[in-house]
Amino acid sequence: MSRPERPLAPRRLAGPLAAMMLTFGLSPAMAAEPPPRDVWPAMPSPGDQWAACLDRPAVPTIRADRAARRGPDVATRIDADRMRYETTEGRYSFSGDVSLERADQWLGADEVLYREMEDRVDARGSLLYGEEGLRLFAEQGYMLLGAGSGKLDRARYLVPETLTQGETDRIRLDEDGVVHLSGATYSTCEPGNELWQLRVSRLRLNRDTGVGEAWDARMTLFGTPVAYVPYMNFPIDERRKSGLLPPTFRQSERVGTDFALPYYWNIAPNYDATFTPRYMSQRGYMMEGEFRHLQSWNSGEVRGAYLPDDNELERDRWALSVQQRANLARGVSGSLDVNRVSDEDYFRDFGSSFDQSSTTHLRSRAQLRHRQGDWTSTARADWFQTLSPTISAGNRPYERLPQVVMSYTPWRADLGPVALDYRLDAEAVRFDHPEPRLRDTGTRLDITPRLALPYERQAGFIRPSVALRHTQYDLDRVEGEEDENLSRTTPISSLDAGIYLERHFQAFNRPLRQTLEPRAYYLYVPRRDQSDFPLFDTTAAQPTLFQFYSENRFIGADRMGDANQLTTGLTSRFVDRATGAEYFRVGVGQIRYFDDREVQLRASDPIDETNRSDIIGEARAQLPAGFSVGGEVVWDPDAEETRFTSARINYQPRNDAVISTAYRARRDNGELTLEQRDIAMVWPVFQRWHVFGGWRYSMLEDRTLEAFGGLEYRDCCWSLRLVNRYYRDDILEEPERSVMLQFEFRGLGSVGDRIEDFLQDSIYGYQDMR
Repeated sequence: MSRPERPLAPRRLAGPLAAMMLTFGLSPAMAAEPPPRDVWPAMPSPGDQWAACLDRPAVPTIRADRAARRGPDVATRIDADRMRYETTEGRYSFSGDVSLERADQWLGADEVLYREMEDRVDARGSLLYGEEGLRLFAEQGYMLLGAGSGKLDRARYLVPETLTQGETDRIRLDEDGVVHLSGATYSTCEPGNELWQLRVSRLRLNRDTGVGEAWDARMTLFGTPVAYVPYMNFPIDERRKSGLLPPTFRQSERVGTDFALPYYWNIAPNYDATFTPRYMSQRGYMMEGEFRHLQSWNSGEVRGAYLPDDNELERDRWALSVQQRANLARGVSGSLDVNRVSDEDYFRDFGSSFDQSSTTHLRSRAQLRHRQGDWTSTARADWFQTLSPTISAGNRPYERLPQVVMSYTPWRADLGPVALDYRLDAEAVRFDHPEPRLRDTGTRLDITPRLALPYERQAGFIRPSVALRHTQYDLDRVEGEEDENLSRTTPISSLDAGIYLERHFQAFNRPLRQTLEPRAYYLYVPRRDQSDFPLFDTTAAQPTLFQFYSENRFIGADRMGDANQLTTGLTSRFVDRATGAEYFRVGVGQIRYFDDREVQLRASDPIDETNRSDIIGEARAQLPAGFSVGGEVVWDPDAEETRFTSARINYQPRNDAVISTAYRARRDNGELTLEQRDIAMVWPVFQRWHVFGGWRYSMLEDRTLEAFGGLEYRDCCWSLRLVNRYYRDDILEEPERSVMLQFEFRGLGSVGDRIEDFLQDSIYGYQDMR
């Protein structure tokens, strides 16, 4: 078996309570930073640590080298109020606020007996011991410092980075990094106030392998036993381990009660699989699965789902997704991405997100890429499965079977103050259609050599360029009398120039830089008759400031727009000279047309006779106190109306507080075709309580498109999230409703839906606050 270049990403595992559909993950960060003596608490007691646990910054994981303890030159430093040396026994006795430091280890006690020959320390009275991500508090015990082994009685332990804590009748540390605990407890709750707690007869933690084992494990809630497992093993760090993943639970009108319990199988360092039995009260039992592999030359994932005999539709439902990537030879790579479902309603019924339920096409692609020297070649095939019943057979997308794309950039010659750039782009593609009786099919060849002579300096740039685009078709026409062989050769010339102006000034106690960046772009493309050309994969580009500076107003090779035009634009920025942060940016642009645009997407479309384009303006600002604003305006100067408007205001004074609102409107030919507004927020209301919600409303249709609301409670050891959601998709008139619930034992696992993923997608600026 080939070794992987890197290990597969870990899964969040469930552990000892998996059989009871609870999750377990004893996963301390295992970080080590020998602490100063004055930061050690006497015992892990209630107080500031747990009161402020949610606001603590992340602690980086640092692995200490235990082997360094055995070095011949490792020094042991001991401080104490009193010391006595017994010559005959060869031992030191220390008393009175004793502290001992050796490599990454630290030990403190009231009394310490140190045997130098054995490198053994016996301690009693307020014993504290610390090493790699571990703090121990005990009445008495001993340690073999060089071996890193020892035993402590009636101990408490603490992992400061995760606030994992518990107590044990006896703890034994082996020199191979294994920790044994007898009669132990485990929790992330505040000591003495454990909402939940694990109690085990025996616990074994191997920090070298990252595996823990427990015997006779019981879980208690508010001191009441709720679950029991005679034996389990589980991960104690981020390394992968077979076991149950957190289950999910939701309620929706389409599937009823929906419960899934994934099982993760760590087959090998570069192979793993996940099996997910899923029960839906209105549909039946579904099995979902995923297989991943990672090798030095290839990697990939295979996902699938199968529901035999859907209770409502009385037929089998399934989904299959295959992604593969491979480095086949030097400079040669390939990929395969196949996606299929049993029927067009699959994602609306079983999709886990709004994006999935709104999917209209599933694309599959096979691709081979070769790069050698100045040549880059790509061969691919694209085919689609249409999922929307509103799309007629004739309007389904073309399939590319196959498509070959090549580019050649042989050299860039420096000619004193300028450089000569040459480039060749070419494409050959065969277009097929699911309904060849309704749509033309055929082959298209498109080739474009380019030559540019750019002159670039810090103060500005000038980029003259010329190109020649040739497009040729060999068609299978629906109407037999139409020409099957068409071609078009179009010269393209352009001149792009810009200036960078700036000034430095001081404002708001900050050193700032303001830039002024005027830009002009002239484009000339003569008209070529393309009225008989098919429309395989070409559409009109959406006007934006970026598109104003492109050589074609169409996306795709089926149309090459005629142009005799000049684009002028201006951008200004305000930047912090010390940090580089951009506080404000505004840009505006417009095209001046010297000729009518006769080439249109369809022959029936009227010629564009306007002498100027819409004016597009964009602005972004980062304001004090957590405010940020942004917007875009498209203004038609001839009709004196706004074609498109968007604006967003975001207020985020701290990480767990966000309010965001936006407005969008569009007019086409003077008619309002889109007008929506939305608002979303997450906000703290009481200590450890947050509320969140969102509303997206269509003013044009006078109806709510999506609304959700919920609440969250978080403390150091548990959290609860509840969301109620209402939404519509583009196909179904009847709205959908769902309820999502998530209960998390912090540091142990979670039960329910992945609500934080939904919130990140739905609330602009939201971040998972766990």
